[in-house]
Amino acid sequence: MRNKHRTEDKPTEVTLPITPMLDMAFQMLFFFIATFNPVAASEGQMDLSLPAKSSSANPDQTKIDKRAESHKEEIDIPADVTVSLRGLQDPHLKGKISTISITQNAGPKILPGSDKEREEALRTELRAALAKAGSVGADGKKKVPNARMEAETTIHWSEVVKIMDICYEEKFQVSFSKPLDPGAGQ
Repeated sequence: MRNKHRTEDKPTEVTLPITPMLDMAFQMLFFFIATFNPVAASEGQMDLSLPAKSSSANPDQTKIDKRAESHKEEIDIPADVTVSLRGLQDPHLKGKISTISITQNAGPKILPGSDKEREEALRTELRAALAKAGSVGADGKKKVPNARMEAETTIHWSEVVKIMDICYEEKFQVSFSKPLDPGAGQ
């Protein structure tokens, strides 16, 4: 039996208030645009002294072994100064710099003091090396002095970048040598 008193409900129409959602979307868009802080271009780009692109030994590109080393011979870029970074051997402070030494014609010189004192001593040494180095090369072109960085493999990259930044600020171009063995120079 059918219930005669029961009436079927009409389907209700769902209305979505779109205006508040649009307001919220635009507020979020404005917030993200207003708080966006683009990274300075110098942080993402580094002026490195890299060797010139060498031609491949095999003229037929299809016969190149992709797993083979790209350069069998080491390319040595002459450096005006060499900055060596040694790390702390304490496991709790691993990755921090313990010793900064700078090598010029006179030989290596260890920079003493705290982190800030060593960084300031490095600036002083780089300024002195820049004054000694001629601003014009043998070919008559403007010469950019080169600082070679060598660091132990245990030193954090952020520590190396701090020293690189000092070299850049003192108008040196930076190149890298092979990483030093941890603790070999101590």
